[in-house]
Amino acid sequence: MEKAKKVVKESKKQETEKRLSPMDQLLSDPEVKKTARYLVKHMSKMAAREKLNDILEEEGRLPKTSTGKTVRITYARFKTLLPKPRKKRSTK
Repeated sequence: MEKAKKVVKESKKQETEKRLSPMDQLLSDPEVKKTARYLVKHMSKMAAREKLNDILEEEGRLPKTSTGKTVRITYARFKTLLPKPRKKRSTK
């Protein structure tokens, strides 16, 4: 039963990866998320996004359009890589 569960889980994961766009696949990569979070700790969000785009471009990991132009990460997509801010507990 355990092996069957693992096989089903693995096949579902591969199916969803196939359906995701190349940019979504890149953004779901844990290594990219770790890098983004590390950069934001040490600089502003805009500077961190630019730096992440530069790093990924050097590695050749940014997806290309049909015309051959590289697609950079937008600010809105960059924010999805960052952890959600915690809600502060109100003291009564």
